Amino acid sequence: MKSPFHFLHPASDGQRIHELKRLSLFKTLTARQLRELDELLHERSYQKDEIVFDEGDVGLGLFIVVSGRVRLTSSLPALQQLAPEFGPGDFFGELGLFEEMERTARVVALEPTEVMALFRTEFFSLLERDQSIGVKILFELARMVVLRSRKLLTLRPHLPTV
Repeated sequence: MKSPFHFLHPASDGQRIHELKRLSLFKTLTARQLRELDELLHERSYQKDEIVFDEGDVGLGLFIVVSGRVRLTSSLPALQQLAPEFGPGDFFGELGLFEEMERTARVVALEPTEVMALFRTEFFSLLERDQSIGVKILFELARMVVLRSRKLLTLRPHLPTV
């Protein structure tokens, strides 16, 4: 699957900001806010079958799929029911932004995959510098956490994600 995002490839500042704006997590940010956020994002590449993080690892932040696909697996029965896959534009591991607890799932690349990571320390420094950016991101995160919680509670994995 070809990604509409090209973060890990050379791009003009304007193009990169436009691509960040297309991500649901950042859709309400202004161009100035996106430029500030862009400085905090870490790019990572994973090969097919490579582990992004493992169940039991300490969660340090969230990941956004730029290209490729990943699958979440867990020893927890509720999460086993879902067996979700994440593709370009999707994010996962968001609870790691809020607490340094053990991950409840393993995430593995299903194919060559590129992700951007936003780590807890950078996110909290962003909240201190510019609360308006943090509030916008927190609102989108909360929206997705509510939706994912509803899927788990109802065991209806095919509810829309946006």
